[in-house]
Amino acid sequence: MSSSPVVTTRTDVNIAIVLLLLAEATLFFTFLFIVGPIGTFERLLPLAVVLTLSATLYWEHDWARWALLAPVAFRAWNVVLLIAAAWGLGRTGTALFLTFIILAELFAAFILIDSYVVRRPRPSAIGPQKSVLTH
Repeated sequence: MSSSPVVTTRTDVNIAIVLLLLAEATLFFTFLFIVGPIGTFERLLPLAVVLTLSATLYWEHDWARWALLAPVAFRAWNVVLLIAAAWGLGRTGTALFLTFIILAELFAAFILIDSYVVRRPRPSAIGPQKSVLTH
């Protein structure tokens, strides 16, 4: 039985970056144009953090992969409460819109974690064995 390693490409990380930026920008501009400039700074800060960390990850700094998970978790925590409130108030369109944004961010986080796990070097199970005993 032969197995070939899965090759990850730079495209995986680029797709995750685009998904994160698209979700954050959509959420920011939706609140800006529908709700108004009330609380713009609080909505702009996560977008700026994701933009900065995405640029850092694009320039191949792998620590940014893990740093990007913090704004995703923060956004998921806050927006899931909004989704629950929208469902409770019978605002199906708003709930679905916010659900798609959260799903996009979670999918991007999954891509980032998966591309790390696939790229991580693993010890070969069939390779030469080193002896534990030394003389």
